[in-house]
Amino acid sequence: MKEKVSFVDRVGNFSNKIAQPLLKIANIPAIDSIQRGLIQTMPIIIVGSIFLILYVLGSPSVGDSGKALLPFLEPYANKLAVMNSLTIGFLALYASVTITMNYAEKLGIDMKTAAVLGLATFVIVNLDGTNADGFINPASFGATGLIVSIIVALVSTKIYKLFIDKNIVIRLPDSVPPSIGNAFSSLIPFLVIFSIAWGIRTLLEFDTVSWLMGLLTPIFSAADNMGTYVLRQGIVNLLWSVGLHGDNMFAVPIFNPFEIMWTADNAAAMASGVSSTALPHIMTYSGIDRLTNWTACAWPLIVLMITSKVKYLKTLGWACLPPAIFTIVEPLIFGLPLALNPFLIIPYLLTAIVAAIVSYGAFALGLVGRFYATMPWATPPFLLGPIGTGDWKTIILVIVVFFIGLIIYYPFFKQFEKNELEKENAKLVEE
Repeated sequence: MKEKVSFVDRVGNFSNKIAQPLLKIANIPAIDSIQRGLIQTMPIIIVGSIFLILYVLGSPSVGDSGKALLPFLEPYANKLAVMNSLTIGFLALYASVTITMNYAEKLGIDMKTAAVLGLATFVIVNLDGTNADGFINPASFGATGLIVSIIVALVSTKIYKLFIDKNIVIRLPDSVPPSIGNAFSSLIPFLVIFSIAWGIRTLLEFDTVSWLMGLLTPIFSAADNMGTYVLRQGIVNLLWSVGLHGDNMFAVPIFNPFEIMWTADNAAAMASGVSSTALPHIMTYSGIDRLTNWTACAWPLIVLMITSKVKYLKTLGWACLPPAIFTIVEPLIFGLPLALNPFLIIPYLLTAIVAAIVSYGAFALGLVGRFYATMPWATPPFLLGPIGTGDWKTIILVIVVFFIGLIIYYPFFKQFEKNELEKENAKLVEE
């Protein structure tokens, strides 16, 4: 007789099947280097976002009133916008350094030398080949040039590694200090890589950034939609449901480069006077998912635990509450545990899907402003929304998805609570 497989086991088996290839993708040296490099640009992006928020508060051109929200900032509004341009607006330039360094570390070559190589090659690729004076368009240093920055960082580092492996370098005696030795050994690969980049941009007059953006813009536009977002959150939460870090395994390596670019696009649009409800993108870095996912999937469950008749659930609920406010949910996922819990896994996955549909729909319909600023990932949702979008109505969205989660969880949690009470009473009888 064929053994019956429970729903929880089926979910676990399916999650494990998709987890293995995703884990392999995330661990590819190039992918991991991109991920780490982009994470290292986060302080720059967050600082740029702070200046953008100050610009929004001080600019009379933002909103319909014709007056600045904070009048004392109005004289400095344009200067604050410049800082946003020098941070988020130069994102690709900074990424060319951080990604190259991380990839060089993976390949076992000198990180500092590789960082200079990646930066210089990216600058050369952005020369104006039609201008004899060597004009550089700084617009390519921002979000539009990020994909080219990634490609340049990986390719230039790989070619540099190839030259070292084939010993096509200038070798100096061992008595020469390493810093001088590295400088001379990099001359030949630098000359070749720079010449290739210069030839492509100047001799062939091939604008890599414009060509690639023209090619990928339809793909980027199509990717930022409700179907993609719901699928993203469904897979992320499915992996979390079996104890795997869904964000690190799926969302970060696959979506982060796009979401960082979309955030930069929104920031630029906001700085140019576009309304927050009309910004071009909804899926942004540390935006919609940080605002509503764990608000719906973790907070209601913790409230039910705190009000539970089961002593250990009440104690655990209070312990999980402080970190959960900052969307740190590992104590709940692994402490309850929520992962592979036969009573709670169904409402957990259902809540994730419903919350994704409702929250994306609210942004798409213009009911709330879209994110134009990146905040630290642990910013509480009721602060993240108003600060990152400039729209206090995001607090209402947080409350709405919380109650959606509470309604979905309630009947399942009561069954779970009943089961735990029976265990607790049985243990008391035995004692």
